[in-house]
Amino acid sequence: MSDQVAISYLHAFLDRHPTRSYKKGEIIIFQGEAPRSAFIVKEGTVKAYNLSVGGDEKPVAFYSADAIFPGPWVYGSAANAIYYYEAFSSDVTLYTVAREELVDFIKKRPELMYMELQRYLKDQLGMSMRLNALQHSRASDKLLYTLHYLALSNGKTVAPQEIEIGLDLTHQDFANLTGLTRETAATELNKLKHAGVIMYGKGMPYKLYLKKLMQVLNDQFIADLSVKL
Repeated sequence: MSDQVAISYLHAFLDRHPTRSYKKGEIIIFQGEAPRSAFIVKEGTVKAYNLSVGGDEKPVAFYSADAIFPGPWVYGSAANAIYYYEAFSSDVTLYTVAREELVDFIKKRPELMYMELQRYLKDQLGMSMRLNALQHSRASDKLLYTLHYLALSNGKTVAPQEIEIGLDLTHQDFANLTGLTRETAATELNKLKHAGVIMYGKGMPYKLYLKKLMQVLNDQFIADLSVKL
């Protein structure tokens, strides 16, 4: 059974359940909270993040259509939500399903279990790419590898060698993703814009030019990675 058929099967199940809507910046689940239900993204993007001791936001992941969260709680690996979950896009609509009902539904259908396995393997690869980006000492490298991760995980091809990042990111968001200051993130992004690696502007999404990006990445194996997260 193809992924598309499995997703259609999942949608038929989800459409029998209620939905909730959230505005950008609205908290869906607080860190440490025991959720009352599992959430599945119908529309929009949800951000998972942690807070440092100093109160700085540390993004962990972005969830889009059909993603189930909070995963560790849903599948019984954690008693509470490990992170904060917040509406990241302007309008977010989520299905709400009782945890036991959702898990039982998935467990009885191998094609959905396999789809979830694929999702978690991609998440693991994405996390390792994020870790690789953060381990670099130079600000420019942190940003480059983070852009590469975003291109694979939240990008769509709009032209040959051109990827549009489907997230409404600010300079502060890039700073939070990389551990840099907002000023440094803005400076490095501007350098990449002048170098032809990225294009952005007010009211337009970030567009990456892959050929240029691959030329400046320092790891050829990572640069050649084309898997879709």
